[in-house]
Amino acid sequence: MSESCSLIVPYFRTPEITRLCLHSIFRFSELNPEVIVVDNDPTSPESAMLDEFPRIKRIPNPSRLRGSAANFEALDIGLAQASHDLVGLLHSDTVFLKPGWDREWFGRLAAQDLAALSTAEREANPFRPIRKKVGDWWRHWRHQRRPVPGKAAKMMLFFLLTRKSVLGEIGFGFLRDGHIEPHHFEKSRNGVELLSCVEISRFMWHTSNITSLLTGQMTDPAMVKSYTDKRRRFLAHPLIRTHFRDVLPKN
Repeated sequence: MSESCSLIVPYFRTPEITRLCLHSIFRFSELNPEVIVVDNDPTSPESAMLDEFPRIKRIPNPSRLRGSAANFEALDIGLAQASHDLVGLLHSDTVFLKPGWDREWFGRLAAQDLAALSTAEREANPFRPIRKKVGDWWRHWRHQRRPVPGKAAKMMLFFLLTRKSVLGEIGFGFLRDGHIEPHHFEKSRNGVELLSCVEISRFMWHTSNITSLLTGQMTDPAMVKSYTDKRRRFLAHPLIRTHFRDVLPKN
């Protein structure tokens, strides 16, 4: 596959995890993607981290919105600035772990003439405890990539591959319309495919609510502990120590 793509990453005061995200994109992508970072608080000290990545296309967006609304706004802004028809919508805590992930999955999108490729899973994590991996495999064996027509299945925006032209054809805007689901694409190309937790965990790491937790918008002790445990497991893994050693946090 020779066609390149644009990857859109909303950013809000999370330098540690976003540094890992951007590093992983440039280390493991093969299509030479355009990387668009929409900074929702460009005057904050945390935005200085973005200077470490001169190859990104950086869009300042001093938004007053927070949470999902801010993320939706950033996606719309990034899409408007994307140079390529193929686009990947990501979160700033999406960390790729496999060389050529973009060639593989954008290649599938193109080869199957899909309108979109995503997941309905909230987490992608190859470092999950064994007991959780057993459950992941059980669900994987029963998983249907093609969603059942009419069944609600929110498509996760930490990994959604599609085309600008497709989003234009279906008339979808994230800030206006909110979460996107398979039914939005029912009449476009060959519809959508949704990857299982096992499939998506083969090439990335992601966990929910990191931006809200790290910026103090979410303070639930159980969720804080869950993220702390996942972070520790992630940073201690030999794969991460090898491929991310130059950008790992100091503590």
